[in-house]
Amino acid sequence: MFHPEVERYLVLGREIGDMMAKAQAAMFDDLRVRRAAPDEPDVMPEVDGYGALRNLFFGEGVCQRYTPAQLEGLFMSAMRECYAVLGDRRREAAEAAVPADFVIRLGLG
Repeated sequence: MFHPEVERYLVLGREIGDMMAKAQAAMFDDLRVRRAAPDEPDVMPEVDGYGALRNLFFGEGVCQRYTPAQLEGLFMSAMRECYAVLGDRRREAAEAAVPADFVIRLGLG
């Protein structure tokens, strides 16, 4: 058995580890962002919280309407749209995963 203050810090350390794992999962592992190309709603990539491409959706007839170079441009503009909101989505996911009272208890809020 440890001193009561040591016990309290050990419990707090476990809680911090659990909250960090929840935030990691919410911000990166479980997060998905989909955004369409501004000029073509039928071109929509999906990226995860790390920014890696997870999926790519093409609407019906998109590949017939555009040349490969045009499709590349649409894809890249849609990826820029995804990256533009990724940081905000990470922050929102972390705030939803970690209760505000936990942050206040740590003296960080």
